[in-house]
Amino acid sequence: MSQVTQYAAVLAKIGAEKSKLLGEAKIRSLLESKDLATFAAQLRDTTYQTQIAKVLLPLTGRKLERAFTENLIETYVKMIRNSPAKAAGFLSVYVLRFEVENLKTLIKSINGELNIEERLSRIYFSAEDFLKNRVILEEAAKSSNLKQMQTSIKSSLYASTLSRGMQGYEENGSTSGFDISLDKVFYDSLQDRYEKLPRTDKPHVNFYVAMENDGFTLLSILRGKILNYDANWLRAAMPPKNFKLTSETVEAMLTAPDFDTAMRVVSETFYGKFFAKAPSPEGTLGVAEKTLKKGIFKHAKAGTVGEIFNVGAPLAFMMVKEAEVRDLIAATAGIEGGVSPNTILSQMSF
Repeated sequence: MSQVTQYAAVLAKIGAEKSKLLGEAKIRSLLESKDLATFAAQLRDTTYQTQIAKVLLPLTGRKLERAFTENLIETYVKMIRNSPAKAAGFLSVYVLRFEVENLKTLIKSINGELNIEERLSRIYFSAEDFLKNRVILEEAAKSSNLKQMQTSIKSSLYASTLSRGMQGYEENGSTSGFDISLDKVFYDSLQDRYEKLPRTDKPHVNFYVAMENDGFTLLSILRGKILNYDANWLRAAMPPKNFKLTSETVEAMLTAPDFDTAMRVVSETFYGKFFAKAPSPEGTLGVAEKTLKKGIFKHAKAGTVGEIFNVGAPLAFMMVKEAEVRDLIAATAGIEGGVSPNTILSQMSF
C-alpha cells in the first residue's frame, strides 16, 4: 500500500480538525472576557462546546482546564485511530503521557487522603479507556495508602518506577520523587516508539522527540540542583539517551556543585538560547519550559503545511492543537485571577 493511501484517512481528519482551530484572532478576543462565564459563552459553537456543556456551575478555571484537556485527548485519539499502524504505535505514546499525569494525580490524592470520589474526579479516564487501563486506575484509586496503590498496579511498565518512588517516600515523606520517576516512563517509551519507527519516518519526528526528551533532561537536572537531589538518583532518573546533548554534557550537569554551575554548562549547548536568566532559579526554569514549548509550536505550525504522507503530519497537528489548549488554559487562569489581557497575551504560544 502506498504512502498516499496509508495516510489518506488521517490527512482528511487533520483537514477537518484544522478547520475547528480557534485561531489567534479568536483567542485574542477571548482574552477581553470580563469573567469566565463570558469566556465560556464565546466558545459556544466551537469544538470545545461539548465538553464545556458538561461542566457544573459555578465555573472555575480548573473545571474549564479539564474540559479543554478532555477535548485534546479526544483529538489525539482521532489522529491515532486514523493513522497507519506504525505511525499510530508511535503517536499513542502521547496519550500515555496523560496516564503518567493520572498516576501523579492519584499519588497526591491518596497521600492527601481525599475520598475515592474526589480521587476519581481528577483522573482523565478518556485516556485510560483508550489505553484499556480504566479498571486498573479505578482499583488503584480505592487504595488506603501509597504502599497499597503500588501493590495494586502490577504493570511492568510502572513497577520499578513506583518502587523507586516508594523508597524515596518512605525515606523522606515526600511524593516528589514519584514525579520524575514517572516522567521517565514516558520518555523511555517515547524513545522506544521512536526507535521502532521506519527509518524513513524518523526525520519527520526527530525535532519533536529531541526537544521533548532533551528538554526533560535539562529541566530535571536543573530542578534537582535547586532541590539538592543526589546526583546518582538524578542519573538513574534520566532518559536512556539524548539527541542534541552529549553524555559528557549531561554528566557535567549532574556533577555540577550548584544550579549556577549547571546553568553555565547549559548555556554552551544548542538549548542555551531557551534558558534566559530570570531573577530566581525557579523563574529561569519556568521561562525555559515555556520557551521550549513555543519552539515546538512554531516548528509544528510550519509542519502542518510542509508535512504530508508521513507520521510528521498528524504529530505536527497534535502539537498545534496542544498549544491552543495550553493557551486556553492560561487564558482561563488569567481571567479568573483578574490579570490584564496584555499580560495574559504575553503567555500565549503565538
